[in-house]
Amino acid sequence: MGKLDYKKNWLRKIKFVNLFIFILIAVSMATYLNGINSLVVKGFTLEAAQKNLDSLTVENGQIESKKIALESYTDIEQKLNDLHMVPVDKIEYLEIGDGTVAKK
Repeated sequence: MGKLDYKKNWLRKIKFVNLFIFILIAVSMATYLNGINSLVVKGFTLEAAQKNLDSLTVENGQIESKKIALESYTDIEQKLNDLHMVPVDKIEYLEIGDGTVAKK
């Protein structure tokens, strides 16, 4: 009888160890899949942000070239002519006597 009880106890221990290993593997797999899923989502987010950055860079370049074109001397000169402005020949400055603004 002692040998039979020993075998049953040994088989129970083996089953417990196997169950523990199975649960450990299942938890490890779930953790691994969760980590992979997180990396994939971050990859897609990064790819979308990169595409957005590329389009904004192109748009920024277009705006910059338009700004340079609008600031060009010929464009400014043409706008001044369209506004019928005349060049300044002689500048006169106003002079204030002693520099005081208000007296008591």
